[in-house]
Amino acid sequence: MTNVLFLVVDSLRYDTIHDPKISTPNIDKLAEEGISFSQCFAQGVSTAPSMTAMLTGRYPLDYGGHWYLEQGQPTMAEQFQANGYSTAAIHSNPNVSRLRNFHHGFDTFEENILPLDPDGLVNNVPDELLRYANKFARILQRTPYLPIEKVNDNLVEWIDTTEEPWFLWTQYMDVHGPYLPGDEFTYANKFRAERLWRKAAVNAPEDITSEEHDELWTNYGKEVEYLDKEIGTFFDDLSVKGILEDTIVILVGDHGDEFNEHGKYGHGNLPYDELIHVPLIVRFPESAEIPQPTNNEEIVRAVDILPTILDFVDADLSDEMDNRMEGESLMPVLHGQEPGYDVVVTEKEMRGEDYLRFGFRTTEWKYLYDGKYEEGYLYDLQNDPEESTDVANEHPDVVDRFETVLRDRLSSIERTSEGITIPDIEQGKGVEERLEALGYK
Repeated sequence: MTNVLFLVVDSLRYDTIHDPKISTPNIDKLAEEGISFSQCFAQGVSTAPSMTAMLTGRYPLDYGGHWYLEQGQPTMAEQFQANGYSTAAIHSNPNVSRLRNFHHGFDTFEENILPLDPDGLVNNVPDELLRYANKFARILQRTPYLPIEKVNDNLVEWIDTTEEPWFLWTQYMDVHGPYLPGDEFTYANKFRAERLWRKAAVNAPEDITSEEHDELWTNYGKEVEYLDKEIGTFFDDLSVKGILEDTIVILVGDHGDEFNEHGKYGHGNLPYDELIHVPLIVRFPESAEIPQPTNNEEIVRAVDILPTILDFVDADLSDEMDNRMEGESLMPVLHGQEPGYDVVVTEKEMRGEDYLRFGFRTTEWKYLYDGKYEEGYLYDLQNDPEESTDVANEHPDVVDRFETVLRDRLSSIERTSEGITIPDIEQGKGVEERLEALGYK
């Protein structure tokens, strides 16, 4: 049986790993050995909806939504576990934490959200004491998340002590804001980066100067290079131990970040391509009867990762997973067939609000719907790939087709979520401050 290494990079845009000014030799090597999907699009513009889709194989807003996985929702980890795999998640993203019920199916779940509570289990320490202890620890830390070199140490330790076959998921946070200049760490640039990130992503994006914009993009690129270097070290370690040759490696961005292409920074905007076009690389073992290396140019979805990998390892799915799964295996696509869908769906419930946002994409068109204003926008991607001019009035027939898809999605959300109760989540002050440091408040 084949091991599965699922590497998600938070906020990694597709274009950065193809920018000649940004050096990513290790990611390039992975792509040169496996399948590189040049047209992969995420189902969310931020972590919660995107990871819900990837870990469940369904669309983010069905079955109660993406802020909490309801009890009956089967997950990728549960399917691997039921098929005889050891399973682990090691990350530091509060949006996919135990608090939000993302730990189902994992034998090991290390979320590392608070420095002094790596597994989210501390419950006998006074709240204020733990809060201030963690606040002090975060001041001393290089980043408001667990950096990649420490994540990789934990991954290697788990792999070394776990019987095969295994499924291992991590979510690297290093490319997420605040953008530090790679591994060129000083406390001065740490505090500078945090202030600049807050200004750009939360407080005053319209006041970002051209110099600040260049600094943000340069540091983002350095973070990508730093990530690539550490991934290379990690792969070298696994290769020396003979582990990689029997392991499927999946590397994907959960979403991108915007750098003022549409007036904002970070990932709080509508589903423009800079936010949903992500790298997806899958390297299968050499023994697999799959044509690789290959650059696949079909439009694919991140929600298709789960069914693809489970299909490859010939896993048996639970009836409920099979019933709820929207994604489809890409194995036929790898052998020359076209995907079985025409439209890529991206969707999100806005944090703390009561409205939804949608994006529907084909090779030719992008239709965006903003529930806050109940307005739709249409872009001709062949003639306007930057999505700069709304042409909805010129193409009412195209708008009508997309509005039918929108109505179908709203109907599915209502139907699948009927009778499902999602609990109110008390984040706790430490986690709230962590989310704020990452630009979510």
